[in-house]
Amino acid sequence: MRLSRALLAEALSDLGASIGFSALTLEMARTGEAFWVGLFAALGYLALGPLLLLSPHLEGRGLARVLLELRLARSLLFLPLLLLPREPGLLVLYAYPLMILTDLAVVAWEGLLVRRDRNRLAERSGRLYAAWEVGGLVGIGLGPVLFALHPALPYLLSAGVLLLAWFLLRHALFGEEQEERKQEQETKPEGLGRALGRLLAHVPLRPYLLLSLLFTLAYSLTTALLGLLVLRGGTPEALFGLVFSLQSLGFALGSYFASRVPLALAFGLGPLGAALGSLGFLLPFPLAAAPLLGLAVALLSTHLRAVRGWLLPKEGLAPSLAAIRALLYGAGALGGLWAGTMGGRDPALPLLLGVLGILALYPFALGPLHPRRLRALEAQAKG
Repeated sequence: MRLSRALLAEALSDLGASIGFSALTLEMARTGEAFWVGLFAALGYLALGPLLLLSPHLEGRGLARVLLELRLARSLLFLPLLLLPREPGLLVLYAYPLMILTDLAVVAWEGLLVRRDRNRLAERSGRLYAAWEVGGLVGIGLGPVLFALHPALPYLLSAGVLLLAWFLLRHALFGEEQEERKQEQETKPEGLGRALGRLLAHVPLRPYLLLSLLFTLAYSLTTALLGLLVLRGGTPEALFGLVFSLQSLGFALGSYFASRVPLALAFGLGPLGAALGSLGFLLPFPLAAAPLLGLAVALLSTHLRAVRGWLLPKEGLAPSLAAIRALLYGAGALGGLWAGTMGGRDPALPLLLGVLGILALYPFALGPLHPRRLRALEAQAKG
């Protein structure tokens, strides 16, 4: 696999997807209906069911081949958005399979990276997530502007860019399918229940898995209704995407440079930065808060993902990654639905509760997030 070319293809893929999703996000925010906006924000997490059913079979069919199939299917599914009636419930329903395809591709990507070099997981996964965010940085800004010109433009351009990205990724992964075929022909699909049981029984991993669930729940509560808060603060619709482009910029920088930030420093300053960035969205036109939130969240999520990867059992890699993702998505779905219900009274309430959840990471500095313990984990992984 040519990783640099694959990262370029993935940046373009996220560019195309973000153009379509940001236009769809604007359409949802314009309805002003907190329930549908919250449900739309939770769709990625609600992919839990299909993720449970399909992920165990990814490794057996070949991670590289499945990744290409998922990317092609997502490309083609953006075209019918041109013709759908603009009813919020229908748009949410149609966006659901798009989220499922996206999430299954993430599992396939993470499996490829963990299998190739577990010791450099923070660096490589950080570069991958940074590539996605760079593409999203441009796409999030372009989507609403194109929608203002003509409602069909963002979805048409999205499908075209996604097809180009699929073509480039196909060439970047050339030979990967043949290389992995011998190993994966011998791999029998393992149920998510068995993988989940093995993960929960793995004592070193358990506290960091619980911390990841807490952080995911808090982050979902914090961000589910940001679109409503931005519009309520007086941000013009044409500049709606700029705020979230700045958030993506912060996330891209945080992901790319996360491997250069010590674990203890990331967990020491990350929650504070995420809390301050989130609270900044209560102000009009939160230009400074958006990149701060993205940067802090990227540092925390990249290092949590790396620690989980270091401690992950070697048996049943793809089912284990899918089980972790399913747990995280369950926590995120709970946060998104909770935010949609609570936000009917005031969209700021879920954000404030989410900030408290993020700050709740600090007491764990006395245990699993103690600097000495984190340094020992990192030394063991790289040794």
